[in-house]
Amino acid sequence: MDIRSVDLNLLPVLDALLRHRSATLAARDLNMSQSALSTALGRLRTLLGDELFVRTGRGLRPTARASELAEPLADILERVRDRVLQSPSFDAQSARVELRIAHSDVGAYVLWPRVVRAVRARAPGVRLSLKTLQQSEIALALAEGQVDLAIGSYPSLPDSLFQQRLFERVYVALVAAGHPLARKALTLRSFAATPQVVVRAPSRVQDRIDEELARHGLARLECVELPSYLMIPPLLEAGDFLAVVPGQLADAFSRHGNFVSRKLPVSVPASVIRMHWHRRFNEDPANRWLRALMAEEFGGELAPTRGRGL
Repeated sequence: MDIRSVDLNLLPVLDALLRHRSATLAARDLNMSQSALSTALGRLRTLLGDELFVRTGRGLRPTARASELAEPLADILERVRDRVLQSPSFDAQSARVELRIAHSDVGAYVLWPRVVRAVRARAPGVRLSLKTLQQSEIALALAEGQVDLAIGSYPSLPDSLFQQRLFERVYVALVAAGHPLARKALTLRSFAATPQVVVRAPSRVQDRIDEELARHGLARLECVELPSYLMIPPLLEAGDFLAVVPGQLADAFSRHGNFVSRKLPVSVPASVIRMHWHRRFNEDPANRWLRALMAEEFGGELAPTRGRGL
């Protein structure tokens, strides 16, 4: 028998008759008329090729065939109710799942400890996994469920992803405490003339600085280019370098080393830090819980959007 030709609405009728052994009670349970129930029973008899129920002085009695169907039918309907029709939920206190977050190196250094503390306090059974991915890898990782969220400044992610603004990241100049500029306000000329270590992140902040200096006829004395902000502190400590870094990262470096932040002498727009996720997981309870936690922790807006229009 081809299941596509079967009216599955007949299955609850058979289940109700098996449970109540009464057409009146079954019809009441299903909120349907007795005539409609009788019609449904006739269709069941034709479908299964069996009388199914015999009327006796003690009500309807199931045939052997109907009795055989009682247990598997009840099991099927219960599974549909509990696993298909039941709205999914996420109980943070009892959850035993892995949540995976993609961060930039700055996010890993600055945000990750705070994320871990917040999740452990509210969902002690949740396992956290940190992924450091290139911007070009993030969209596919989100689509395939390799990561649940991506957090950072990623201006080139596709508009098809959902996103939510968390906070802005301003940039500062960072030098060692013993640097000649540690106690002076930076000027355009002193900034450009100071040897620098540079990280060219997806935010393109370094390119914007170069463009701003060029408008004033200046160019930076760039000495070292690094792939990661986390490689900067030893170079600052060992030499006369200056580095342009996110303000939150400068604060974190200063807590573990002897560094001084200075206001940049050029106007650089702040980078917007957002969390991104794929539409496949927009209604997933665990993903929704994690997003709500991130928004609460980092001051995000509650309404998600598609694309970069925040």
